[in-house]
Parts: sequence; structure tokens; C-alpha cells
Amino acid sequence: MVNAGISVSAAVSFMENEACGSENLGFIRKDAYDHMSRLKRHTKVENRDATALIKYFINTANKENYFYWNVQLDDDDRVMNFFFRDYRSANVMFGLAFTSDETESSFEWLFTTFLDSMNGKQPQTIFSDQCQAMMNAIETIFPHSHHRLCQWHIDQNAPSHFGSLNGDPTFKQLLYKCMTYCESEDEFEATWKYMIVTYNLEDHRWLSGMYKLREKWATAFSNGRFSAGLLATSRSEATNMTLKKACNKMSSLYEFVMSYAKIQNNWRNKEKTEDTRCRHGKPARILKNHPLLINSAEVYTISIYQLFEIELYNSLNCKFVEPPSCFGNDWNWIEVKVKYHDENSRVRHVVFNKQSHEIKCSCHKFETMGILCKHALMMFNYMDVTVLPNSYILKRWMKNVRNSVKYDFEESCSCGGGSDHVSEMVFVNQIMRSMYDLTQMSKPHQNARKILYRLVDIAKDEISNLVQNLSVDDETTCDDITSNGYMDKVCIRNPLTAKAKGVTNANITRHWDAKRNKRKEKGKTKISSKFSFHILVI
Repeated sequence: MVNAGISVSAAVSFMENEACGSENLGFIRKDAYDHMSRLKRHTKVENRDATALIKYFINTANKENYFYWNVQLDDDDRVMNFFFRDYRSANVMFGLAFTSDETESSFEWLFTTFLDSMNGKQPQTIFSDQCQAMMNAIETIFPHSHHRLCQWHIDQNAPSHFGSLNGDPTFKQLLYKCMTYCESEDEFEATWKYMIVTYNLEDHRWLSGMYKLREKWATAFSNGRFSAGLLATSRSEATNMTLKKACNKMSSLYEFVMSYAKIQNNWRNKEKTEDTRCRHGKPARILKNHPLLINSAEVYTISIYQLFEIELYNSLNCKFVEPPSCFGNDWNWIEVKVKYHDENSRVRHVVFNKQSHEIKCSCHKFETMGILCKHALMMFNYMDVTVLPNSYILKRWMKNVRNSVKYDFEESCSCGGGSDHVSEMVFVNQIMRSMYDLTQMSKPHQNARKILYRLVDIAKDEISNLVQNLSVDDETTCDDITSNGYMDKVCIRNPLTAKAKGVTNANITRHWDAKRNKRKEKGKTKISSKFSFHILVI
């Protein structure tokens, strides 16, 4: 019961109830706590925590295809940082990492390892708080990614710098417009300048610093980049809360990773249920028999279909400010201005190509969220477009996306270099699985068999010639590492421990929030490993 996440106290209470009284149980509560403590001490001493963790990674890599892990040790062979992910995490949740500190070097190691696990493919967008060490590492390792700062953290931190301006609703509206509601860089600059001049904030230190970072937090500078509609790290915060429930400060690294595996398995079981619902169920429709809804219901997951349906429904509340007109030298392009029936609503500019059905809107919803906006759908209805163009259906939102997800094992095998023993073990598993898949695919077709035979013979000849030209010193076999006795020869030491100093990474307190009295913890000081975990929203 404890392994299933039930507390010792609740487990004993259940057993007392089943036994019709504590006197019939045969042991007291103290015996139960002592028994669990002995089991934990035995596990930690016997497995040596860090060594047990490495053994788990090696065994999992031998069993599961494309499992990736990496560990960084210090000069004393102590674990400093580690990262791991399985195959499915390369597409949904990217992985879990522990770092011994929050220095720039640790983040650089983490991001380099992450990049290696993704075959060198950099993320499109990264959200983080204003950790300078992380920001520096992101610029170094992910130069082509768009780094954005969490707007929630900025919103919570901002009032502490404004004093009496916190009571001015017009100032707040201007600031929030700069953060989220400006649709172009020119509009942002004009709004920001108006706010600064109106309130005489030219020498405001915090605002001056935020202006230098404007490309990282203002949506006007990221309208052309995909972010799934996210503005903050709330998704990762929710994940962190779930993971914190899986362990306590006394848990070992190995115990936490095991708990994480259970949580991840539960998440994936829920994904399977949702996949089944999307594949075999039909979403309830607000509008009946609309061709765009019929088409979108066939390709989108139910959740994305519902978002798309809302946009189409809201398009009925839009109107043309002026009749559509052709523009430019190409008469296939039509330009139109669209707005809500509310006279105070913002005017959006929509351009549409009659031949290719290419469409663009100034609200940039498709570029950032990946679904067409109500303004574009209004134009589709006007031009009698009944089928969504393929270019406006993102694979990530399709119900059959899992069938098309493939991993480039050739690039994966080339990562890490010849001295990376972990990559060699992963290489063996990947090639064996890939060759098996090719064999099964080719088996029913004679021509496919001939192609496979021919390619295998070519690979055999080229590899044989390469190996014969290598000197004995250059040859490195994975048998030296994967042998059962390897972990007995090399002892990976546990990370350093430190006294807990209270809650870390706490939410930033709002300026207007009243301070609450906190009760001091009594009893012995708990000892925990010097680790903090970070989950990136990408």
C-alpha cells in the first residue's frame, strides 16, 4: 500500500478496519513505521542510491528502444547532474533532469545533453523565469530558439516596483497591453513610449531593465513563432506539484525516479484513454453539417476540434469593415478588414489567395496557436472554402499523429562519439530493433527482400573494410561496459548532502498580499541531496 502512494498511517488504519480492531492486527503502529524505516535503510545501503540509479538506467536502456540517459560526475566520482528520457518523451514530455546547483555550467551541461538526446534539433520556444544563469546557457546552447520569460512571474513581481501606480487602472491597462495585446512591434513601441512619457517613468530602473528584455516577454515580438498559445510556465508548475507529491526530502534519487516512472505511466494510461475517445468517438457539434466542421472532426483531436469549433462559431459575430478588394500585381490576392459587431473592437487585416487558399491574419493566432482564427474562418466562409488546406493542419493536433511519429535512429547512433559508452549500448538496441522492423516490413514482398539483402551486403563490406583499417587501440567494444561486473568495478558515489533550508523555488509574493505567519518546523532537521529539478515548457 505504501508503494502505491498510501501513507503508513492510512495503510495501518485500513488494516485495523479489516481486522475488526487494532487488538486483532498483531502489531502496533510503531512496528509499522519501524518496519518501513528498516526497508528504506536496507534499500539505500544495499543499492548505494547513485549506483542503483545507474544500474536502473543501464538495464532500462537494454530493454527499451531509444531510452536515453546521461550522468555528469565530479572529480571524486560523485553524481553532479543527470538527465534521462524514454522514446515517447522525445515527443510529449521531454525528460527529467536533476541538477546539483543552478549555475550556468550546470545548465549548459543539461541543455547540451538535452540537445544530444533530440538529435541536435533545437526547440522552437522555451519559457523560463528570470534566472540569469539559465538565460545565459540558453543563449549559448540554443541560439536559434526563441527564449521567452514567464508572464505570470513578471505579473507577480511587477507591483513591488510601482508603489502608488498600483492603484492606477489606466497604467495597469497600458502595461498589460504592452505584455499581451500589442499585435505588432510598432504598436508596442508606441504604447510603451506613451506609458513612459505619461507617467514620467524615463528613469524607472525596473521598467528600463524590462524594456531591454522586451523581445523575451512581449507577445508583439513573438507573433510569428509557435508557442501553443502559452504565455507562462504554468504547465511545468502543475507538473512540479505532481512530482513533489511523489517523494519527500528523505527520498533517495532512486526512489524518486521509480515514483516518477509510476506517475508517467499513469499519465500515459490517460493518454491512451483519450486517444481511444478521439479515434472512435465523435465530438458534439454546435453547428450541424458545416463542411469545415465535418472536415476538422476527421483530423483533429476532440480537444483541438472544440477550440476550432469555437473559432468558427465566433466568426459569425464578425463583419467586414469594408468590402473585400484585390491588391498588388497578383489579382489572386484579396485584402479585407474584419472586426466584431462591437464598435469598439479591434480591426484585423486579412489577406487571402483565391487560388492556393493561403490566408494570413494580423492577429497571428495560427502562427502562435496552430489553429485558424475566427477572422480567417469568416473569409473561408465568404469564399466558400469547404476543406481545410493541409498547410493549416498541424500534425501535433491530429488524432493519428502517434502513427506518424518516427525516430531518426541513424542520427541518434551518431550522437555522443566513440568514447560515450552509454551511446554504444543504445546503438546496439536501436540497430537490432530497426533491423527487426525492416525484416518484418520486407517479409511479404520479394522485391523488398532483395533490396534489404543488397543493402545489408553493402553495409557488411564497408564496415568490414573500416574495421580492418582500425588499430587495436582505436577499437572500443561495448562488451567492456555492458558486462555484468562493470558496476562492481566502478563505484558511483552519491551526491553531497546538505541540511534543508526550508522551501525553495517558492512563488513570488505579490506586493499587496498580506504576510502570513508560518509555523516553525519542530523536531530533527531532515537531510536531503543537493538537487533541484527543472522542467522546461517547450
